[in-house]
Amino acid sequence: MKKIILITILTLALTVNVFPQIKAEFYLANPRAEGNLFLTDLYVTVPSGQTWQVGPTNVRIDFYTVPAAGITFIEDSPVVNANTNLSNNTNYATMTTTLIIGGSASSTNILLLYGKTPYTFNPGSHFLGTLRFNRLNMTAIIHLNFRPGSAIFNNMTALTYNTEWTFTDPPPWNPVGIQNITTTIPDEYNLGQNFPNPFNPSTKIQFDLPENGFVSLKVYDMLGREVAVLVNDYESAGSYIVDFNGSRLSSGIYYYRIETGSYAEVRKMILLK
Repeated sequence: MKKIILITILTLALTVNVFPQIKAEFYLANPRAEGNLFLTDLYVTVPSGQTWQVGPTNVRIDFYTVPAAGITFIEDSPVVNANTNLSNNTNYATMTTTLIIGGSASSTNILLLYGKTPYTFNPGSHFLGTLRFNRLNMTAIIHLNFRPGSAIFNNMTALTYNTEWTFTDPPPWNPVGIQNITTTIPDEYNLGQNFPNPFNPSTKIQFDLPENGFVSLKVYDMLGREVAVLVNDYESAGSYIVDFNGSRLSSGIYYYRIETGSYAEVRKMILLK
């Protein structure tokens, strides 16, 4: 009897961790306008203790706007800023984006060539590429939602949604995230301290422009890596407030930098979760 009990306990101990575990978590980050285009970046996170051997994969995303018909999707071959480990090399064909579902959704396509060795993503966040849209209505709110029916493979084995791969949908992108609060034209350039600071996860940044011109306002981590583009467009003279959401970032110190034709300034902010 004792032997039977011991065998039962050992069997349970060996089988307790055989349930599927998440290998890949997809998300979109850095939504931004560049002229008449809307861009956003596709990322995947591999959880601690896991690896993802990137097999033939189609990451599918629905898109729509309020009001309707505010954007159209741009098919790219290759994908803009495609991860070079997964595109156009000895193991993978060119990464592409295509329209699917009658033009209401996109697919980012990663093609592992037959008989080739898949690239392995270790734990951490990994950039895949940039998705592009034409903006037909400059004030339309853009909604993007991952499709559970995406085809995600670990090497040549299909992963099951919600147990072996998952996603997080981004909040709707409102192009009026930058607000002109001008009552009078400022006398000089200025980049204000974000408020609140520290923040979690949202903060506001104010800047002043005494003249019309192209403005770039970007956020960087402590290693100098660009993590968000808040403004990258021509703006009229005035005072502006920009919203920044750091929900996708880890706690820490970040820097935001404004640059115009004749002015540049950097300030520090703290994300504290």
